[in-house]
Amino acid sequence: MAGLIGLAGCGSASARSPGEAHSPAPATTAPSATSPAPSTATPKPTVAPSVQPGGPAQVCSQAGTYLTAVRTGEHSGYDRVVFQFSGTLPGYTVERVQAVYSDPKGTPVPLAGQSYLRVVFRGTSAVCPQPLHQTYTGPTVLTPYYPQLLTISAAGDFEGVLSFGIGLAAQGGYHAFTLTSPDRLVIDVSHVALGKFPGIWDITSWPQYWATQYSWLNGHQPWLSSPSFVVQVWAGGYGSGSVVRQVSANTFKVTKPDGKTFTVTGVRPVGVPGPWVITKIA
Repeated sequence: MAGLIGLAGCGSASARSPGEAHSPAPATTAPSATSPAPSTATPKPTVAPSVQPGGPAQVCSQAGTYLTAVRTGEHSGYDRVVFQFSGTLPGYTVERVQAVYSDPKGTPVPLAGQSYLRVVFRGTSAVCPQPLHQTYTGPTVLTPYYPQLLTISAAGDFEGVLSFGIGLAAQGGYHAFTLTSPDRLVIDVSHVALGKFPGIWDITSWPQYWATQYSWLNGHQPWLSSPSFVVQVWAGGYGSGSVVRQVSANTFKVTKPDGKTFTVTGVRPVGVPGPWVITKIA
């Protein structure tokens, strides 16, 4: 995307920009025998360091509306993302979508989670034309892995249209509103109870799963979506001498070299493509 470098996020749930209101949580609008884990490093959830808006790099001498910061925060009952602008607040839309595509290429934007929001601002940019420079800096993707707000990804900065994708843990309520001094769009997303994570081996928590899913969506460890491959890795890897036989779509019989036999069961814990996890070993 033209000139868009990235997002600037706050480093803690309690951090707020000057004048930011504390909004109440929005109303919801929608509803063991194991083997040693393999040495597969799982990405750790990260949040970009806080960047204060209004610095010299963000000043634009040419009149217009420019993005200067994006912040996130975790609160009781909801998570928040804030888009801040210089000039005036541009026109915007926030909508729930099946997938987010980059503008103008039209390629899918990887987002952790299983529910997605597309945020589009019109008549703005993250690039100052005179002198040419970014009006905000940071990573192109923010991955706080909060209970509901998982990923914010730049999706386009093209011909006055600035867009982002937001990945959510589940389909829940969201509330978008504006604030002034400085001009901001605030989106609050309600927490949704997911229940206990079903995985018992290698991937054992929701935050770990979301980080692994995002990595997988970006082409890392593609074998994680193959049940038979995951079971084979649990059994010791190819060449270990273990025999893996598939009984059903999610159940396998594993006979190890010492003759011991195990039944391994798993599931894909979300309703969208992603890693398959082991849930029971008997």
